Amino acid sequence: MRVLYILPHYSQSAMGNRIHAELIEEWRNHDVDTEVLSFSASLRRPTRTFEEGIVVHRLPASGSLPAKIANTLTARIFPYPYLASFIIGFGRFFAEHTYDLCHIETAFPLAWAAVLAGKRVPPLALTLPGADVMAEPEFDYGYARFRSVRAILPIVFRRALVIRADSPQIREAAIALGAAPDKVKVIPYNITNSSFPPVGEDLDALRARSRAALVARYHLDPRRPIVVGLNRLHPFKGMAYLVEAVPTVRAAGIEPQVLIVGPNRATPRFGDYGAFLSRRAAELGLSNHVLLTGGVPHTEVLTHLAGADAAVVPSVAEAFSRVVIEACAVGTPPVVTRTTGASAYVAAARAGVVVEPRSGPAIGAALVELLGDPVSWREYSTRAVTLALAFSSARIAADLIDLYRAAMASRQPLASLAAQDR
Repeated sequence: MRVLYILPHYSQSAMGNRIHAELIEEWRNHDVDTEVLSFSASLRRPTRTFEEGIVVHRLPASGSLPAKIANTLTARIFPYPYLASFIIGFGRFFAEHTYDLCHIETAFPLAWAAVLAGKRVPPLALTLPGADVMAEPEFDYGYARFRSVRAILPIVFRRALVIRADSPQIREAAIALGAAPDKVKVIPYNITNSSFPPVGEDLDALRARSRAALVARYHLDPRRPIVVGLNRLHPFKGMAYLVEAVPTVRAAGIEPQVLIVGPNRATPRFGDYGAFLSRRAAELGLSNHVLLTGGVPHTEVLTHLAGADAAVVPSVAEAFSRVVIEACAVGTPPVVTRTTGASAYVAAARAGVVVEPRSGPAIGAALVELLGDPVSWREYSTRAVTLALAFSSARIAADLIDLYRAAMASRQPLASLAAQDR
């Protein structure tokens, strides 16, 4: 099988895109020839590079003056600045290249652009990362909060050969927006190989070393528990509720040290979200208990998660959240909101505590449960490590290829009949 792996942007040095590179590397073991297609706003013409054994095509996301005008016009209808360039780029690319299948990330904008690009586009194996089918207008998040996107999603779903949702939550959202239930399969995202402890290293030793590193780096009290919230600082990630959980934990006689780790974001409704969180901590008298560290390189994520006593993912709504599974991989029990996709896996494995969203007290009570009982904490930690093994790149790559081959096999008789009719 020859597959084109389509992403909005691609760089193997980026944390998020490394999961894709590992899938492609694993697919080689299944005799799947895979190339990557992505877009770049800095390009004037298409490029083709060879990166760590992977052919990577990049197309201009802006480019010429006519393309910029077309992008501006389409953006008046659809909330994306490069949609016209995507449509034009796909049309030209598939006039010169052929593949058996397109693994394409996002119903909107990428799959919609592919649908509009014409009949030369190969069958689409659509992955839903979540933002394309979610709607949280109160938190400035989700393309499905726009009427124009909701209108075209059923068209995209009908065109897709198969749809992969990364959690049961996203499967239900896709069905509610018009996807055929028998077409939507749940296969979660993988976590990178580097998210697991180094081969041969004792987990307890890794955790002790990581904790010492955090204490030294952030001048923490080694006697107090460390709680980490790690993600980009966007309102829908719900970090304000983690801040608001601290009084509940302190009322139980536990003095947590909360590290909020991630790059800052600004939105129309909240402005600078990092500044908003700092103000909220000050209002609650928690400035000495909550530290915003800023973003850290992916190479340091393992240390921050392994050095913590608990990892909190307080998202208002999120398709999956790899941070939940990355915390499990190093034995750190997560506290995760029910509206975060990964919570379904955590609940089934009893690998952490699942709480209601938008509630500081609920998160606080979960932290008291974890931090106040060492025996229970150890049981959660052991189950968390076991859970994470199911999300390895090798396992998810095999599941996806099985899905794609089955979908292509079911399509082939129809294609043969159509050819005979012609």
